[in-house]
Amino acid sequence: MTAAEQAKDLMDLVATPSVLVTGTFLAFAGRAIQDNERRVDHLRMAFALAASIAAVGVTVALAAMMVPLAFRSVWSYRSGVEAVLVVYWMILLSVIGTAVYSTWTGWRCIQQLRRPSR
Repeated sequence: MTAAEQAKDLMDLVATPSVLVTGTFLAFAGRAIQDNERRVDHLRMAFALAASIAAVGVTVALAAMMVPLAFRSVWSYRSGVEAVLVVYWMILLSVIGTAVYSTWTGWRCIQQLRRPSR
């Protein structure tokens, strides 16, 4: 199986479910941070922190699964430029960016949890 075929199979398997789960977690955490700036709610922020940690977990796991094939496609794939591999790299970079954003969101949740109730 070529690197392009493996990339296509991997994208079909994980891309959509991971995006939906991570997006939902980050949307909840972002909304909780926004609401917490007006009225402090530590319980909701604890759930938001858990959601952002889960988003970090999903994105890091997905990146860890995708990185080996991405590097192999660069160093050992000796065919022409394949559109599938270009899309694969774009998705991988997006996943890495989402992992960074998830981490930043988690940090913001921690900052909100440190705010006093009054």
